[in-house]
Amino acid sequence: MATITIDDIEYTVAEGRNLIDAVAELGIDIPHFCYHPGLPADGNCRMCLTEMEIRPGQFGMVTSCTMRIKDGMNFRFNSPATLDNRKGIMEFLLINHPLDCSWCDQAGECSLQDNSFDHGRSKSRFIETKRVPPQKELGPHIQLFTTRCILCQRCTRFCDEITGTSELGIIEMGARSEIAVFDGQPLNNKMSANVADICPVGALVTKDFLYKPRIWHYEKINSVCPGCATGCNTTHEVMHQKIYRTKPRHNEEVNSYWMCDEGRFSYHDWQDLDRLKSPMKRENGVLVATTWPDAIQLAVDGLSGLLDDGGNSSVGVVGSAMMTNEENYLLKQLAELALKTSAIGLYRKPEGEEWTAKGGFRIEPDKTPNLRGASDILGTSDMQGILDGINSGDIKGLYMLGGHMNLALSESEKSTLSKLDLLVVQDVCDSDLVTLAHIALPGAIPFEKDGTTTNIQGRVQRLNQVAPPPGAARLDGDILQYIGQKFNTVLGPKTPAEIMGDISEKVDDYKGLNYSMIGESGALASGVNPLEEAGG
Repeated sequence: MATITIDDIEYTVAEGRNLIDAVAELGIDIPHFCYHPGLPADGNCRMCLTEMEIRPGQFGMVTSCTMRIKDGMNFRFNSPATLDNRKGIMEFLLINHPLDCSWCDQAGECSLQDNSFDHGRSKSRFIETKRVPPQKELGPHIQLFTTRCILCQRCTRFCDEITGTSELGIIEMGARSEIAVFDGQPLNNKMSANVADICPVGALVTKDFLYKPRIWHYEKINSVCPGCATGCNTTHEVMHQKIYRTKPRHNEEVNSYWMCDEGRFSYHDWQDLDRLKSPMKRENGVLVATTWPDAIQLAVDGLSGLLDDGGNSSVGVVGSAMMTNEENYLLKQLAELALKTSAIGLYRKPEGEEWTAKGGFRIEPDKTPNLRGASDILGTSDMQGILDGINSGDIKGLYMLGGHMNLALSESEKSTLSKLDLLVVQDVCDSDLVTLAHIALPGAIPFEKDGTTTNIQGRVQRLNQVAPPPGAARLDGDILQYIGQKFNTVLGPKTPAEIMGDISEKVDDYKGLNYSMIGESGALASGVNPLEEAGG
């Protein structure tokens, strides 16, 4: 630790940190534009200049973003020289900036707007004609409003240092300088929309969030991306139970400040799904809508008919890597307590593309959020044993959790599942599973439920509900509890937090975990070696 002096007051801060981050933990804000904690410091905007004692009694201006803390340093954050510098920088940055705050998409979350209010002049001395360069489409997701750009170069450094794709650069010189893509190389890397997140003004925006309601209208709900096993931390901006924007939430252990474009925009695909909104039953070879009591009774009667008086069972269950830890736990309880079966499987979706950025951000080939957690809870990592049991005739009935978007079974899997006397499926939309089902029960997508998932590192993280399931669809945990009740079996507590209490008692790797410990940043399951998480 180091003791430093700021405006004649002593503070103790971490030695070696840059000045901006060190004093931020003290509640002191140093205005800045080009600096971002996820990027190398550049020192080009000069907004963070402050006075530092260079030798006894002599002060000089230094950039706070590049200055590393040492014991005994002495700073003046509110001296006349520091305040005059801030006013001068703001005046310079606003010379060509349009007066369009009232309709700019960044209004309400704009550093230029905030710093102009706090540190700018009340009047502009610039009377010449403002330069008005044109808007540009930089790529499929990003629009550049060139007039608003302050050339902080966060976006170019992101493409150079984080993705390593280097699509962006600065063209022209002096007052004509502007951000542009290189000829024939649009901004189309797998993380391109992050440049809009880190743009401190309204210059770079996602086309997805253009001309939407103002940001103060939204409720912000923290959750986890369901797109792959990385488990990026996210914030959903929600109005009227609908997601309007998803942004990455900082978690240095998982995704730093970033997320991929596929995960960011996937909420559209989930919200636009042609959902199952009522239970279905098969009549004369065709699935028709029915009521919940009828569907549940048919499922229970059918499953009960496959249990004999000796307690032997010809029923299997299959969990899902799209379901939460709590839901897969209830399924296992249903298998063991009500169905008296040890035939438990886990459907594994075929792997997709794997990609690692220059800065270390990784898109996992496993395109499900909870394969590790489901494997931990269910005690298995595939459903080969189930398929073998069906083919041998030992398994005649199956209770299977789905929840995948655009799930496609292989021809071999379809052929095997079609041999079942009874297939009960919980799913969210029409799928290969639903096509084969005798009874289909409509469940919830990831944005409609509370619970936890476990990412590839073994980090248990929390989902938070954005909206309730539509129509007659129900939470998957509630459906399983209802089935259990019909078997006169209590599967576990009602709430996800309480179910995690059961998991922490009965699943070795989750010993001691609770929702308080998991918090907003997640917690490692106890069976995970921290060296493994770090790649050691």
